[in-house]
Parts: sequence; structure tokens; C-alpha cells
Amino acid sequence: MGATKERVSEICTHNVRPDSVDKYLKTQETLIGFINSQKDVLHGECLGNFKVLIGDQDQFVHIWRYEGGYSAIDENMRFLEGSQDYKLIMKDMAPLLRSRESEFYLQFSFWPEVSLRQPSHIYELRSYHLKPGTMVEWGNYWAKAIKLRDYQHTEAYMGLFSQIGELYNVKHVWCYESMEARQAAREVVWQATQDQWQEIVARTVPLIRRMSSRVLQPLPVSTTQ
Repeated sequence: MGATKERVSEICTHNVRPDSVDKYLKTQETLIGFINSQKDVLHGECLGNFKVLIGDQDQFVHIWRYEGGYSAIDENMRFLEGSQDYKLIMKDMAPLLRSRESEFYLQFSFWPEVSLRQPSHIYELRSYHLKPGTMVEWGNYWAKAIKLRDYQHTEAYMGLFSQIGELYNVKHVWCYESMEARQAAREVVWQATQDQWQEIVARTVPLIRRMSSRVLQPLPVSTTQ
């Protein structure tokens, strides 16, 4: 799959108390401002901050990418553990959350480089939970599939596979102008490349234990829109 281990992505999922969404958004904006103010110390960049529109309600997804691999992540963790400002922000955030989780991923080498989008788009986060031992086979099929699926060369945003967290977990992030544009894009792929796409689907479906899809809306503070 050719992924570089010097570039690690993190997906943070926050499940927010329904009565605390406004407070959460203000606190999250404060957190992002703090992290941006420490760019000289912290390694990494934000690739998107989103609200879940369709899927788990009152849920927010934040995507970060770190250059320098796990050594850079270690340095970040040491800095944040010693930062009183960070601890105060997280103390304010804690009572606003029902739960939260964080997972680390590497990017598939055959996916396009991440390109931040200008307003306005929706994003689809598709999760594939694979059977153990099938990741290489999945990658081989999707190295072909991405050329068919990203037919306008604008829809593929990120393609990731897990390193820490739930293993054999694949994330595909797609970008569309609207729900209608999403439907049109999917129909075009089936119509224009029916035989090739049908074969890839037939080969990859048996590799999947379960799958899900969520539609995301960028927050005003998000780097991609």
C-alpha cells in the first residue's frame, strides 16, 4: 500500500451532550485557537472540523495530520501534558461531552494528496471494518477502484487505514457540493464503468465485516469547506 509512516493522521470523535452544543463549539474554537498559537512547538495541521449531519447526532469529527511520524506525536503529547492552558481548556470541555475517542491512521499511497476545499461542500465519511488479514487485498483492489470512483478528480479527500484504535479499519472521506451531487457521482460510476466497478464491489464486499456512512458539514473554523 506504500503508506509513509512519517505522516500520521488522527481522527477525533466527540459525542456532545445535546444541551451543551453551543458551549462545546465555543470551547472547541478556543482549543483550535490555542493549538494554532503553538505552531512553533506542536507538529501537525488540521484537515477538517465537522458536524455530523446524517448519522450520530450531536457528534463532531476533527481530523489532524502530523508530519514526522510518532516521534512528533510523542513531542506533542509531552508538550500538552505540561501545558496549563491546554489542561484548563480540556477541563472546560469535559462536562460538555458524553464520550470521545481518538484513533491514528496512515494514508493509502494511491489516494490523491489532500487538497483543502473552498466553500461550500458536504463530506461523506465511510467506515469499512475489514476481516483480519485482508488489508493488503483491499488496498490492491482500491488502487484500481480510486481511478474509477474519483471520476471528476475532485471527490476523493482522504483514504486511511488504522494503526492505533480499532484495527483493520478503513476510512474513505469524499467531498461533494451537495447531497444531489453525491447521488449523481455514484450513479455515473455505476453507469460509466459498470463491469469494472461491479467486479471490484464483488471482490471487496466479502472482505468487510461491517460498514457505515456519515455525512459531515464543515464548521466555520474548519480549514476545509
